[in-house]
Formats: sequence, structure tokens, C-alpha cells
Amino acid sequence: MFHLALLVVLAGAVIHVLRLSNRTSSAAGEAVLRWVLVGYCGIPMVLFMGYALVHPAEASQAVGMPAGSPYQTFAVWALIGMGIAATLALRIRGAYLVGPAIAWSVFFLGATAIHMQQLRSEGGLTHGMALLIFATHGLISVVLLGALWASGLLRGGGADAAARRP
Repeated sequence: MFHLALLVVLAGAVIHVLRLSNRTSSAAGEAVLRWVLVGYCGIPMVLFMGYALVHPAEASQAVGMPAGSPYQTFAVWALIGMGIAATLALRIRGAYLVGPAIAWSVFFLGATAIHMQQLRSEGGLTHGMALLIFATHGLISVVLLGALWASGLLRGGGADAAARRP
């Protein structure tokens, strides 16, 4: 399910970049960053985590984690907060995007490592599963960090700074 959402988000980002009148690397990077933050890390995660609050056993089964611990509820609330922060990229641009991008990149890098280790220890890590985990977790980190770098926001630049220059 999430791999399909990622394909839709990336397709939307590509179309958006192709339609930019000012197609600089910083404008393209910020557009991709906003698409991934809102369309993958934001709205879908808030909705899924809201579902996880109401149906913790089903949500845990969907992501392959044990259900019922207080830590699961804590993690769900943290992910709702991160999802809301990512969704704010709809309205807030520029340097604000660095925070949610870094938070989600670290989360998805960690999730990739945890899922790979879990499957390896259970003997279920196949090439197909590794590819699926990378496509729904690791790739998000790569895209977020790449878009963040391309946007120039880490260098104090970015589309907003370019627009303010005389």
C-alpha cells in the first residue's frame, strides 16, 4: 500500500517540477521535498496513525510489529506529531522544511535497519522483501535528503532565498 502511495507522490512531484516556470535546482528540490513531506510523511501517516490509535492490533499486524505495549501508543503519538509537522509544509516553506525532512529521514533510516534486522533474525529476509523495505523506507530517506540538499536549504539558500535576491 505505501509503495503505491510513494509512486503517486513521486509522479506528482515530477509533474510539478516539469511545470515549474523557474526550474532551478533549488525550486525543484523544494517542490520534491514538499511533495514527499506532505504526500507520504504527512497526511497518510497522520491518517494511518489515527487508525493505529483506534485499532492498535490491526495496525501492528499491518506493519509487522507486536501489538499492545505502551511504547506502541507512545510511538503512534510521536508519528502523529511528525506527520502534522510534515503536513505543515503545505503552508510553511523555506527553512522550516529542514526539521521535518531530517526527522523523517532519521526515522526511515532507522526503520529500514530495524525491519532488515528483524527479517534477517527470523529467516525471512529475501531479495524481494529487502527491495520492498528499501522502497517504502530507505528510499524515502534518500529522496528527502537529496531534495533537501538540492533545495539549498542546508546551505542557507533555497527557492525562498533566490526569490529575495535583487
